Amino acid sequence: MRRPQVPGQRAAVTRQADEPAPRYLPPGLPQGTPSGRAGVAIGLVVLVEGGVVAAVAFGAASVWPFWGAVSVFAVWALLLLAPLSAPRSYGYREPDGEERARLEHAWRYVQQHAGVSGYRLVVVESDGLNACRPSARTVAVTSHSARSLAPGHLAAVLAHELGHLQGWRAVPAFVHAQVTLPNRTLQWALRTAWSPIGPMWKRAVEWHRPIGFLGVFLLAAVALAVTVLVAVPAALAYAASLGARLLDAGGEARADAAAVRMGFGTDLVAAVEHRIEHQPDGLPLPLVRRAQALRRRLG
Repeated sequence: MRRPQVPGQRAAVTRQADEPAPRYLPPGLPQGTPSGRAGVAIGLVVLVEGGVVAAVAFGAASVWPFWGAVSVFAVWALLLLAPLSAPRSYGYREPDGEERARLEHAWRYVQQHAGVSGYRLVVVESDGLNACRPSARTVAVTSHSARSLAPGHLAAVLAHELGHLQGWRAVPAFVHAQVTLPNRTLQWALRTAWSPIGPMWKRAVEWHRPIGFLGVFLLAAVALAVTVLVAVPAALAYAASLGARLLDAGGEARADAAAVRMGFGTDLVAAVEHRIEHQPDGLPLPLVRRAQALRRRLG
């Protein structure tokens, strides 16, 4: 496989004072360029899900008239809307100035090389090499990769992340988000409910006033009520998330294969091996196996 040569980074262009900064990094191709069949594939998945949900709702209505069907459709609606919670669940953000300068050219180049456009690129705070898969039209890169990788290696990692979501591979990513994001969202809700109690307790101790301890009591009561309400859904969502991890064991290999087909295989294996060499906590066996699989794929 021919190794693509990534041109050097362009010099940053000074924007006019009244020109707003773009919300996300720009697409790699002009507007109107076809961006794959991900939307069609996800639409078919939603149609199949709708048929299954309708059958389950009909059975539930025979056991619990009206409310049985309503509850089934309500759960399905929450699963369809789950990807909308990705910004909070995954904590992704827009690239900052330094990250944007490093990412913009590589991201544009990867999209041009893949023949797609319109994907948003966001950053997730992580020391890992690869990031999560927030949704079908959003590609995430870790802050570590965005700040530390050489341009060629960074482009290869971006190609891997895009490989998770391009074409038919957007289907397992969409289903994965449906199954795993409720767990992340409920965990975020529990953390949000309990997080103010510790700081409020410290203030109450400093104040030495009953009103402070009353505030702690009220916050704890609210947090306990939230915990009781979401305990069962959180347990079910956690079990579903574990099942999704088992079923999606080949997701990384499929994304690596997509990056190799785009022509970024050599740089990707170099990025993985660089990560292995600089791993602070012993030999990372998953990365070693991944590097070996990439080398076999490259021949």
